[in-house]
This record gives sequence, C-alpha cells and structure tokens, in this order.
Amino acid sequence: MEARKNKLFTLLVGALVALAWLSHSTRAQAYPWMIRHDYTGCVPCHADPSGGGLLTEYGRAQGETLLRTHYGAAPEEAGKAAEFLFGAVSLPEWLLLGGDAREAALYVKPQGQPAINDTFLMQADFEAQASLGRVRANVSVGFAQVGAFAAAITEGSKNNVVSRVHWLGVDLGTDNQLLLRAGRLNVPFGLRSVEHVAWTRVYTHTDSNDNQQDGAAFSWNVDHFRGEVMGIAGNFQERPDAFRERGYSGYVEWDPTTNVAIGASSLVAHSNVGVDPNGVVLSGDLLRQAHGAFVRYAPVKPLVLSTEDDFLFDAQPATNDNAALNFPGFVGQAEADLEIVQGVHVAAIGELLDKRSDLPVLGNTKPWFRGWGFVNWFFAPHADVRFDAIYESDAQGGQRFAVITLLAQLHVYL
Repeated sequence: MEARKNKLFTLLVGALVALAWLSHSTRAQAYPWMIRHDYTGCVPCHADPSGGGLLTEYGRAQGETLLRTHYGAAPEEAGKAAEFLFGAVSLPEWLLLGGDAREAALYVKPQGQPAINDTFLMQADFEAQASLGRVRANVSVGFAQVGAFAAAITEGSKNNVVSRVHWLGVDLGTDNQLLLRAGRLNVPFGLRSVEHVAWTRVYTHTDSNDNQQDGAAFSWNVDHFRGEVMGIAGNFQERPDAFRERGYSGYVEWDPTTNVAIGASSLVAHSNVGVDPNGVVLSGDLLRQAHGAFVRYAPVKPLVLSTEDDFLFDAQPATNDNAALNFPGFVGQAEADLEIVQGVHVAAIGELLDKRSDLPVLGNTKPWFRGWGFVNWFFAPHADVRFDAIYESDAQGGQRFAVITLLAQLHVYL
C-alpha cells in the first residue's frame, strides 16, 4: 500500500511540474541583471515602474544597443531597428505600443514515469499605453492557448483571451519618479524577472503570468530609493468573490552604488477560501503572509549575482469543526548571470522550498530543491532564443523523487 502511495505521489509531482510549465505563458521581460549597465531602477525603460511589460522609447533603444549581439561595430544610436514594427509605423509621442510572441518546446521526465513532450504557444500579447499630460492609460490583451485562467476574460478550458494588466495612472512627479495607479496590476514584491515559474514567484503568488491583482498602487523612484506599495482589492477576473484576496503588498529597494541594490518585501492577504499554488482548494478563511529580502550585485560588469529569500506564513482560523492551522514555510533562490559576450547569457539558479501547507492532503513534505541552468541569446533585433535545463528534487514520506525538465523558446517582440 505504501509503495502504491509513493508511486501515486511521484506521478502527481511530475504532473504538477508539467502543468506548471504548460499552463504558464512567459510574461513581460524584466531583467534584474540590467544592473550590470548601472540601471538599478526600471522607470527609464518600462511603463510599469517596477519593471516588465511595455517598453518606453528609451527602453527600446537600450534593447537595441545594450541587449542584443552586434556582428560588427555597435551602433552609436539605436535607429529604426529599435522602434515599434522596426519603424514601419511612426507613433506619436503620447502612444506606446508593443507585442510579444513566444513559441516553446517542452520535455518533462518524472522519475519512474513516462516523459511528457509538447510544443505550444507560450505567449501572444499586445500592449498599449496612451498618455494625456500626466494621465496614463495602460492595457494588455492576449491569447492563452493553455492556462493563465486567473487573467482570462473568456471562460474556455483553453484558447482564452486574457488581459494581464489594465490600469489608469497619474504622474505626480516632475520626471515620472512618482506614479499613482489603479486597476489590474502586477503585484509589487521581490525580484521581478522573466522566470515567473521560479518558486519565489509561485509560492508568494506574485508571478507576472496571471497572479496580478486589482487595486491601487503608489510607486516612487527618488535618489537612491525605489519602491511600490499596493492595496489589494482582489482579482476581479476571478469568481466567486470568496476566492479573492484583500490586503497589501510592497517593496523598497536601496542602491548605495550603481552596481548593488538591496531590497525588502512584505505581503499580507486574506481570502474567504484559500487556494494552494498547486490549485488545491483549502476550506475556510486563509490569511497569507510573505516577508523577505533580495539583493542584486554586479562585482564585475559581465557577472550579476542576485538572491531572494522569503518567509511564508499561512494561517487558517479555528472553526466549529477544526482547530486553527498554521503553515510556516520558506522559499529562496540564488542566481548568477554571466554575459560571456554581448547578448549571450549563461546563468545558474538554485532554489529551495520548505512549504508545509503545500498539498496538505498528502501531509508535510521535506524541503524541495531545484537546480536550473539556461543559455539566452539575443541574436537579432526584437528576437532571442533560450534553452533551459532544470533538475528538481522533491520529497514525501521519507522518499525523494527527481524531475528533469528541458525547455526551448523562441521569442520575438514588435
């Protein structure tokens, strides 16, 4: 009986890992390693003050001059290649447009189980921002072949129309350093990066795929400090209302020099019905907390080191039928990104997860480990390819199980 239980658990772990990749389309490009170019903040390059998503005109120029490989002398100016649709359409100053498409090939091999192979469209999003004086209106609309249900505005089992962000904002500073926004927003917490399936993003519910929330947020980028705090009103694209979270999330980051940034994050959210990151519905109210710190450091220009460590505190109050439950946990990651030549990145990520509330029907788990390596080549204007290899070690009931994942991606943006 015990052997059968362990086999079922292995299959479940493998299925969850596969579904995690298959149901999450890679979102907005946010690169914490841009600190190697003395960019400690995100405002110059992104419409979102905390990074990712729609690029500004300046951000497009830096993408052309700093991000991609040049096969000769680097251009002094970005030129038409950096513009929307390679400059085929001239946009007025008040309008930003962008789009992303990403195709992927996936291989997942759980220990002792058949391999899973698939090719699929990871991302197909269009983004726009219009500005009138100090007022901004920002929206994204996309297509999700699978997953991203929390961002869907249609209700199919697959092939849904999604809107990950849509908000109105007003610039309160003289140079975009203060922004007040309301609408559906990326949750400000920790390192915002393209690796949205990293455990630090999944288990804090702050990934940029479909964990956005509706609410109001205030951000600042002043001198050596940047940060954002958000009042969470719930995900209005999620039903019924009992599943929606209310609370706050925020971070603050300090850069004492241009090559190091140190930050802290905090999140508290309450829902009448809790949901585990793996989709398991937890009966009764759930008070979810995450508090942690993160660091980015470029000791030399080609190398960027970063880390994020978060303590997790989930709690369910006592009811007539059950005693109060507390589920402490920890999630952390460390990453080293080396740009061997301009546009070619080799990186390694190590992750640790100890989440006692994870899959409660199976009981407490031992810590999980994941080693992650990738090569990312920005080989042409508006285009890059990426190859990931991931080894994951999960534990249950004294047994440890391995899952190997390989992923290849081709990404282009307008």
